[in-house]
Amino acid sequence: MAECGWDEEMSEVPSLLQEDLTCPVCKDLYRGPVLLSCSHSFCKDCLEKCWKGPGQNCPVCRKSCDGEQPISNRALMDATESFQKEKRWRGPNAISNVRLCNLHRLAFQLYCVKDEEPVCVDCVPLHRAHELLPLNEGTRLCQEELTIKVNILEEKVETFKRMKNKYSNTVDFMKSQAEQAEKQIKAEFERLRQVLCVEEAARLKALADEEEDKRSGMEERISSLTSDIAALTKLVQTVKREMGAEDLTFLQNFPALKKKAQWPREDPQNPSDALLNMAKHVGSLGYSIWKSMQAHVTCNLASVRNSPERQSLPDNPERFDPCVFVLGAEGFRSGKQCWEVHVGDNPKWILGICKESVARKRKFTVSTDRGVWTIGLSKGVYNALTGERTVLVVESRPERIRVKLNMDKGEVSFWDTGNGGKHLCTFKHKFTERVFPIFGPGLHTTPMEVKPAKVTIHTA
Repeated sequence: MAECGWDEEMSEVPSLLQEDLTCPVCKDLYRGPVLLSCSHSFCKDCLEKCWKGPGQNCPVCRKSCDGEQPISNRALMDATESFQKEKRWRGPNAISNVRLCNLHRLAFQLYCVKDEEPVCVDCVPLHRAHELLPLNEGTRLCQEELTIKVNILEEKVETFKRMKNKYSNTVDFMKSQAEQAEKQIKAEFERLRQVLCVEEAARLKALADEEEDKRSGMEERISSLTSDIAALTKLVQTVKREMGAEDLTFLQNFPALKKKAQWPREDPQNPSDALLNMAKHVGSLGYSIWKSMQAHVTCNLASVRNSPERQSLPDNPERFDPCVFVLGAEGFRSGKQCWEVHVGDNPKWILGICKESVARKRKFTVSTDRGVWTIGLSKGVYNALTGERTVLVVESRPERIRVKLNMDKGEVSFWDTGNGGKHLCTFKHKFTERVFPIFGPGLHTTPMEVKPAKVTIHTA
């Protein structure tokens, strides 16, 4: 029994000696130790790093050492070298894992809230004005802080899952878009098959390429989200598991654990160009090939009306919600443009242009102050939709409105083409961004239709 007790006593000696030979700055064995007048020793490099800033104080007791030249601690260096030799001789299992205060060799009993580290009772003077808690209360405080972070991470997991579902729904809708576009393209090309079979194949390929490209991009986002969800879930599990460690171990690991409980990447965003460009593939398809089939030109996607049935469509960023508006497929930055719209007997409508950045996901007042230059009919009164509304005097009910846009001159004007081309209204503005035609058919089934213009071919 006595022999066994002797072995246990000897097994603790290297640990205590190791603490005596440990630099209080780098927490490692001394390397080139130097001694200050306050009797504290440090690695030479560690002390030089601590003294790089203004003032020269002892890193332990904070005594001023301005002008002092540290002296080499030869005895401490020899002791360190001897310990390292003995450590190699005894083997890796000879060093005890007992964790004590490196400065005072006392057990940790308190936790410093400011410095986020456990301290012994003799360290208290070094933490004046700091809030000190018992270890169990410090553990509870740190666990509460990490619990908040874990909750945030768990909420991110749910957010990512919801975004993944949106991406999946977008992929499904893209497939239905592709099917719809393919049917329209095939029907149109069947009518023009005699002269346009080559053009048909080219357009179908363009559609398939865009679908594949955008579907692949969305699937990559889904795959990325899947990986992020797995990583976040693993991170949550890791943090929770380490939170359940023994108090002292947990507190010592707390700063590193708190850094680990972060998610560095940004949350996923719904891309603005995820859906297929339907206007490119099927908008005015016949008109786009008028050089070879001018007599058969037809305009597709040229009318808009309110539908009594709610359509199952994804909530992509381009879509207006909850306002009943549709933008033209093409925007303008310069030049002169003109188009005619048949409003018919629709009792309420809005027609004109708007800037590209107009609000689309919330209600807004339609006025020139909001970047919307339009005229409209409501309750039997025609108005230029300025900030305070300007009533337009008309001799008869306009059924067909011509919109003329001169971007270079900064003008947009409206004309009643069915009444001798009477001028209705002109807005003047210096357009600083791209503008789009805007159509507001109101909550009625009467469609607004863009009428095809007469085509004239000039050859050199």
